Amino acid sequence: MAKSNRCGRLALVLLPVLLTASCDKAKKLFGSARSAVEKKISSSSEGDVDRAADPALQKLIDQSAEGYLFRKDLPFPANVNVTVKRTLEISGHWMQSSELGKEARVFKGTETFGGRFERSGEQIRLTLSDYSLKAAENPDEETKEEPLKTTPAPEKPTVFKHSTKGWTVDPSSDFHAAMNWKSMAPRFDDLLIEHGLSPRPMWFGKRRLKVGDPLSVSADSLPMLVPGKSTGSLHLTLEAIGAVHGHPCGIFSVTGNYSRKQVPDLNGQLNDEEVTISSGKLWVSLLYPIVLREEADTIESVRSGGQGGLVERSQGAVKVSIIREWKKVE
Repeated sequence: MAKSNRCGRLALVLLPVLLTASCDKAKKLFGSARSAVEKKISSSSEGDVDRAADPALQKLIDQSAEGYLFRKDLPFPANVNVTVKRTLEISGHWMQSSELGKEARVFKGTETFGGRFERSGEQIRLTLSDYSLKAAENPDEETKEEPLKTTPAPEKPTVFKHSTKGWTVDPSSDFHAAMNWKSMAPRFDDLLIEHGLSPRPMWFGKRRLKVGDPLSVSADSLPMLVPGKSTGSLHLTLEAIGAVHGHPCGIFSVTGNYSRKQVPDLNGQLNDEEVTISSGKLWVSLLYPIVLREEADTIESVRSGGQGGLVERSQGAVKVSIIREWKKVE
């Protein structure tokens, strides 16, 4: 797949953008797959990802008769490794436009992408995984896509260093990667917060929660779950206590909607997003201000690019799965 197409498909994930297709059609696409998604969310709680909490970490949980405290008092480690795996099942529309013309498609299939962050103080190495986009085996009649497209990961990791001038790409990195990330440098901190390399600036406070307790998050408190400049509201219920790769978490059901602008993505692209979550779950750390896992049925719209260059827009129903394996490095 060409690099521009790869970016367009990535735009269709973490949060797509309003296109020519009506929202009603997107909702229809979404509704037909909802039961399958709920089954997937349930079945995905198996295996190594959801094994019991590590005994050493279990001891750090703050629980009393009043409930669980989502801690933010522990010193956040300066050295941490995070492996991110993102899978998106997409039914939607995509459009790309530039001075050379326009291209529009209907797409139904699965996108997989991810990477590994290694943070050592003020230096971060990002190693991306291969990108894959696979069309559904039985696509709608109007869907016309090649069966499979992949983009190999860059041969070298991208190295970022922080100074008084902010985050910059180290010259040892691939030249094309350095150019691709240059425009995103001012928002790089948001990407680190999103994926657990830095603590979320806002958290649950001193309120303790019991299983079954509801929680609404909106306005100034929304960045604790949606990093960056976001608006909207989310409605949560603490359903259970579990773990992600041995890290103890509170498992919340979630519904709601939000929007945000200039959101950094793993591929070095900035997106404007509008997202409606019909149903989903969040695995929230009980020890640090981080979110380790997200599973959701969404209708998303996203816009990327502009300023005289390539513009990509997409809208559709997206089944999102994001799993972060978070490890403190001694």
